[in-house]
Amino acid sequence: MLQIFKSIKRGFTFYIVFTAVLFSAGFSSKLFDIEKGMILYDIKGGGKLTDDTNLSIAGHGKLRFKNRGIFALIEENYEVKTSGAIKSMENIKKCEKLEDRQRLDVDFKKKKILERKLPKGNLRNYITKGLEKKGKETISGYVCDVWEGDGVKKCLYKGVPLLIEYNVLGIYYQKKASSVKLNIDTSASSKCSVPHYPVENFSIFKSNIKSKKLPQELFNILKTVTKEMKHQLGTVHLKEDSLNKKQKQNWLNKIGENIFQKQKLFLPQFLLSLKNTRICLYQADNWIEANQCIKNSSSLGMQFPYNEKYSIERWNSKEKNSVLTDFDNKISFLEPKMKCIRGSKNITDLSKCMK
Repeated sequence: MLQIFKSIKRGFTFYIVFTAVLFSAGFSSKLFDIEKGMILYDIKGGGKLTDDTNLSIAGHGKLRFKNRGIFALIEENYEVKTSGAIKSMENIKKCEKLEDRQRLDVDFKKKKILERKLPKGNLRNYITKGLEKKGKETISGYVCDVWEGDGVKKCLYKGVPLLIEYNVLGIYYQKKASSVKLNIDTSASSKCSVPHYPVENFSIFKSNIKSKKLPQELFNILKTVTKEMKHQLGTVHLKEDSLNKKQKQNWLNKIGENIFQKQKLFLPQFLLSLKNTRICLYQADNWIEANQCIKNSSSLGMQFPYNEKYSIERWNSKEKNSVLTDFDNKISFLEPKMKCIRGSKNITDLSKCMK
């Protein structure tokens, strides 16, 4: 009886150890082979969206982590610009927290936090899913493993991303480490913190979506468009010369969809703002009133390079006529284009309207 009990005990112990190992291997939340650290990144990208409109992004990012990535804070600040026929500028601010297989995405515009669970299984495998190991590269003094796939390239040092690149039809996004500090105290090394916004569960958020929309970030847009191209075309057509001009522009319109929708909404509002400001300026009797006219209207267009940042220091007849003429020129440029703008269906159409 004692022998049977010992056998059962050994078997039970083996079962517990085996189960623990299996669970740990299958659901490990450790991302990195480094205890803690901080990575600073340069962010850049862009390309030709249409024959008349170019896209560019530039900014910086930061990654802080501890407990081998079980806890991480990701911060990004960058500027998205279009130049040429369509002129726009938008500042993007991102703060994301990873902790205990939970992901919190801060939406600063809507002042809320989107909460979701991280994918099940080993997160290290998830990061390189669908990619092939292609060698090594040195970035910021560290030799990292290069992983490549359809339109994507990553370089990981002990799991820590030192390079992330997406490239589709000549539009690219690159996030590259400019400074790497490992095994340091990261508790006070960043201002990125999750604000006290209401938390919204991803499953609830997803059920409220009425129509499928592309994500806002360029790298997520490129990733989404790549998947759609593979699904629809059956083969990968990610290079500029792999499609005819019409096919290529259709996919570029997809990449530029968010910019198109924002501009189509903004331009009529901006024209109205110009007209109202012009009336206000015409009625202004002094430089204080004139500056107040500009201040009251600048909130609509301040993030777009259509209207200059006026600072009126005197308001004599010569100065007044000069400012009013400038507003007249802007109004006369936009107003005849409104019918074309309202009828545009994509960023290619809108670019033609704005030439």
